[in-house]
Amino acid sequence: MHLSSSIQEILYVLPMNDTMISMVDTEEDNAYVVKMRRHFHEHPELSFEEVQTSRRIREELEKLGLEVKSVGKTGLVADITGSPGKTVALRADIDALPVTEENVEAFASKNKGVMHACGHDAHIAMLLGVARKLVREKGKLHGTVRLIFQAAEEKPPGGAVEFIHEGYLRNVDAIVGQHVISTIPSGYVATYPTVAMANADEFRVRIHGRGGHGSEPDKAIDALLIASYFVNILQSIVSRMTPAFKPAVVTVGTLNSGYRYNIIAAHAELTGTVRTFDAGIRTKVRSEIERLLSGLCKAYGATYEYDYIEGYPALVNNPSVTAVIDQVASEVVGRDHVIHPDPAMGGEDFSYFTKEIPGSFYFLGTGNEEKKITSPNHSPTFSVDEDALKFGTEIMYRSALKLLG
Repeated sequence: MHLSSSIQEILYVLPMNDTMISMVDTEEDNAYVVKMRRHFHEHPELSFEEVQTSRRIREELEKLGLEVKSVGKTGLVADITGSPGKTVALRADIDALPVTEENVEAFASKNKGVMHACGHDAHIAMLLGVARKLVREKGKLHGTVRLIFQAAEEKPPGGAVEFIHEGYLRNVDAIVGQHVISTIPSGYVATYPTVAMANADEFRVRIHGRGGHGSEPDKAIDALLIASYFVNILQSIVSRMTPAFKPAVVTVGTLNSGYRYNIIAAHAELTGTVRTFDAGIRTKVRSEIERLLSGLCKAYGATYEYDYIEGYPALVNNPSVTAVIDQVASEVVGRDHVIHPDPAMGGEDFSYFTKEIPGSFYFLGTGNEEKKITSPNHSPTFSVDEDALKFGTEIMYRSALKLLG
């Protein structure tokens, strides 16, 4: 599934209208987006620490003559306004991950242990590209496009809530967000009419037993043994305690216990994640984790501590906004390259926006087997096919215009 057509070729085929831009402008915009993506990729910053990132975004927006306002510590917002009309918001997240990059490009991360391993560098670059297009077409713009550059998507509580609390969704008619993904080929777009992503929760467990000598297990309460049983028994929640037609995931990510090879562990700590779509299943899984933990610890004479932290809520798209993105994406990449997968079990704080106003979140394919761009998001070798960025820029740009009506 490789798309060889360029955006220029597609624009030649499509009927021209007053929202189209010249081929020269398109080529310049594409080059600008790639340049910006490489800059931000080279200088990644962690969640709520995107100081230099925010400063460069501000500089680029102010070059376009836009008034830029700070939201929280590192978030930014800017409006592009034409004649009176609706307001549509476009969002890009700007933070990186605590990952050590293993790619060897000249623009690889210069900040050790920090990497744009989820493609937020591309999100920033594409929204800046959209800003250039909109400023150039401002005289034909009927309404306002609000540009949201959001901090800390990767770290709950996330940066989206800052924009909501400061009133930047007030009187906004619709919001659009996009995310690059390497598991979908370049030139394809994935949209979701309603549910797109899951509730993303975290749990933390501490088991307290009684330590002892490894040669006398009968005189101890082995917290490591109990934790091991607990990891296994947790899997029965999904397989035996929730309806098969209501998806859930329970994953233990860490288990830390023990001091030495001949010492029975007195304590064990586990952390994990729960992913659900249904609110009732979310509540049930939460309670079943503690029920199993309580019973297991009681059986072995141990005690426990249990914390359950609700993360980002499920991301539910507005069907009407999604229909607009579907139409626009079909124009840009071709109808047969717009796909509708099952909802993803990942989490996204864009969900806070769609709980407030109509909105839609879609995925832009950036994988390319021929270029060996296949590593998943969050991988130290994650990359994007930069040829796909022109599609994302164009889709965001046209979606804004169409939603303004």
